[in-house]
Amino acid sequence: MTPARKAVRKPVEKEAKAGSPVSWLNPRILDPFVHEEVEKIRIVDTHEHLDEEEVRLNQPNDLTKFFMYYAFSDLVTAGLPADAQGKFFATIDPLEQWKLIREYWPLARHTGFSTAIRLSIKELYGIDDLRDDTIKPLIEAVAARNRPGVNRWILKTVSNIECCLVNASDPGDLARRTKAPGLFLFDMAVSDFFADKLDMTPFEKFTGLSCSSLRDWKRIIDWYFARWGRQAVAIKNVCAYWRPLKFEDVPEERASECFERWALRNEDVTVADRRAAQDFMFHYCIRRATDYGLPIKIHTGYFGGNGYMDMSLFQVKDLVNLFRQYPEARFVVMHLGYPEQGDLIALAKHYSNVWVDFCWGWIIDPQAGLEVARQALGALPSNKVFGFGGDYGYADVVYGHQRIARDGISLVLTEAVRDGRLSKNDAKMVARRWLRENAMEMFRIEDKRKAQAMGQPGARPNPHTKIG
Repeated sequence: MTPARKAVRKPVEKEAKAGSPVSWLNPRILDPFVHEEVEKIRIVDTHEHLDEEEVRLNQPNDLTKFFMYYAFSDLVTAGLPADAQGKFFATIDPLEQWKLIREYWPLARHTGFSTAIRLSIKELYGIDDLRDDTIKPLIEAVAARNRPGVNRWILKTVSNIECCLVNASDPGDLARRTKAPGLFLFDMAVSDFFADKLDMTPFEKFTGLSCSSLRDWKRIIDWYFARWGRQAVAIKNVCAYWRPLKFEDVPEERASECFERWALRNEDVTVADRRAAQDFMFHYCIRRATDYGLPIKIHTGYFGGNGYMDMSLFQVKDLVNLFRQYPEARFVVMHLGYPEQGDLIALAKHYSNVWVDFCWGWIIDPQAGLEVARQALGALPSNKVFGFGGDYGYADVVYGHQRIARDGISLVLTEAVRDGRLSKNDAKMVARRWLRENAMEMFRIEDKRKAQAMGQPGARPNPHTKIG
């Protein structure tokens, strides 16, 4: 057995048996009962972009996937030159990739994005950090582990995750067929229906329906809800990356006129006219989601990447009119609204139809995650929080992120127990609520698994059948 294979097997087997995985925090500062109970929880991971395993197995073994989600952005922020950025993603030689970034890794290795990498490679492969002498053993260990079943091993066996709610789609579709049913469940990516540069061709081709009016476009939207409504766990809107989150309730007549000029005739319309059509479509999707009992996930807060974030676009408070207008809908506000997390806590406290989702949040800013957890514990009922979503496309780094989340929640609950604000049994209840039970209930996980098992994807509606 080579040293590289020992790095793959020995640390994981030893630590799994001992029940003492690597930790973000010093376990000695945590209440043993609380820490143990949090470790037992089989997490429902509320947000991922994970590839199918066959995609992973057919890709080169290099550093790309470790860094593209999201630690590379911190290297860029630290000053990684533009030419090195391009070269990093252009080469598949991990040693050459490392040479490009090794000057900047020490500057960013402590951030949440990078900490997730360090925790993951330590637990999964026995590599304590990235250095000149560890890159080759790491890649050899990854290659040795890359065989069928690797995703389940990382997610279920090592990370103790029940299932992952994935945002990913097939071409022309809003969700994805999967070879991991039960482990992967899917959102419907409805913001594709109102992208700034709307391309209707893939949707028309996939559905067999043509679009020559807003009425036709609604029919296409209905088709996808009929296709995925039984299996999807939620709809998701990511348009905060390109427009504000203020969605006015636009009359259909005005929206139809704007849609025809903007989307059908490709005229040079005003921003207000384009947004009027988009606003109408999102309101329509909210109503259809409510018909199907689907929660509405909305990206808020921080942007991935570098150099283009517009903080005026992702304000949580811009959603208030939706919370008021649709009391029967269930709004899941993603990513803590960071850096406007205080607004989200206040809104979730005030509105019974608003939930706080920590997805991505623990690695954007771990200290902010701790503060939001403390605020949520004091301000919100225990059923209003989803405590973890990895937001990754690569399973390996999900481990590190859930490690940060478990340790962070353990610390906040430990503080409450030691201060006398919570009993140990109350702390156990909150942890189970935040990391598992709330998501099991909100997203109807067991029902969705049954629907998925009956046949995936959902039945393709007949294009000539009236829908909705």
